[in-house]
Amino acid sequence: MFTPAARLRHTFSELETAMAALADLISQAAATAPVNACCFPLPEVASGDEHEPVTHIEVSRLDGAAAIAATLDGYRQWYIRPGCSAKASFRLPGYLVLPSALKPPLAEVTDAINRLKTEFKARVQETEGRDQKFALVHDTLPGLITLQVYRQLVLLPHPVSRLGFTWANKQIIQKIDKDKLVKQLTDARLSPPPLTDAQTWIQCVDREIYDVKRLPPGVELRLRRPVKTHPMVNVRWREDITPRQQQVKAHLPLLLCQDEPPAVTALGNYPPATTRKRRAARITDEPLIPRLYIYPYRPEKSEP
Repeated sequence: MFTPAARLRHTFSELETAMAALADLISQAAATAPVNACCFPLPEVASGDEHEPVTHIEVSRLDGAAAIAATLDGYRQWYIRPGCSAKASFRLPGYLVLPSALKPPLAEVTDAINRLKTEFKARVQETEGRDQKFALVHDTLPGLITLQVYRQLVLLPHPVSRLGFTWANKQIIQKIDKDKLVKQLTDARLSPPPLTDAQTWIQCVDREIYDVKRLPPGVELRLRRPVKTHPMVNVRWREDITPRQQQVKAHLPLLLCQDEPPAVTALGNYPPATTRKRRAARITDEPLIPRLYIYPYRPEKSEP
């Protein structure tokens, strides 16, 4: 009977084999015809600097053969790099445009890779307890960063007319139902976090429940959670598809299979020289429940 470590190692070995097949497919395509490829390498985050505020990111650029090599290396960038933070995940925005005739075999191998990535994650999640999961992964595959293994490769399903790379530096804002929040807090009363005194935790949660219940009827609640600065790409489809445009995370180079190259807006340095003006926020700056990023919100009354 296979142990969890043996099953995990076997799945990882299959994943490496599938990644090698993808590399062979792309390399063969590049050997027969020029491949439109571009990557925007980002500076590495030094160990200990992962929690520093992001004020500036210098972006470089690779094209052609150098971009293909960086892509194939980036797809398999799964381990802690010397001197780099293990908490700041590796990202390599970019794209590879391959011939449309290559789409069937490319779809087959990327589907296999993504299926193995999902299976690998499931193997890890089978183990109960955070510490046990950590031990399973790092005893079996020392130095592995699971998030970077879990990331799915993206083969865009339709021909693209434009790729617009940009930076996302915003907040997740979501409406919160008061009754559901009270139930969530009530359920959490008897589940204190590790290293937290049970009685202190109950008192804290009871205070949060009280604060929610005493809100005036006209006040709603919003989740307003900050999101780390990260690259995104706006994809505009060539065909008349609804929606015509889609936003995709640019963690790794996108794969495209089409004979006509898309127009591309390159990723620039952060912060951009110009930023879009947003509507003034109507959410107070004082959180109601800081640990959950819950804020009071008073809807503006419409003019009569």
